[in-house]
Amino acid sequence: MSENINKIWGTRRRILLTDNSEIDLLYLKKDSFCSTHNHKQKSNKFVVISGKVRIETEFAQQILKKNDSFTVKPPLIHRFFALEDSVMVELAFTSNNIKINENDILRISQGGLIINGKEMTENELREKGMLGL
Repeated sequence: MSENINKIWGTRRRILLTDNSEIDLLYLKKDSFCSTHNHKQKSNKFVVISGKVRIETEFAQQILKKNDSFTVKPPLIHRFFALEDSVMVELAFTSNNIKINENDILRISQGGLIINGKEMTENELREKGMLGL
């Protein structure tokens, strides 16, 4: 199973999906970030394969480099920033025989790009005609 999904921050390639786990390869573009969000049931473990990524939660932030990992458990609010072009594995899993649910995400704010040092969401970029950058 290999499916590419294009996002503002890069590309997600689904490697594996079972009832209670999923594995994705994330190809991140430098100066991009995902939405600020959380999950009710799903935990995420991020492992950096190459590049440098900052993971932010509501309590702290951590910079990850090659072979570093970070786990986010529900309902912790989180997002990532690509400080360089990066490749990351995202392992998502549930416990207690709860099935993975694609709708188990609450987006608090949109992902986007950093342009001239300023965070711009996907909608802001679209409104300004800047998505082709």
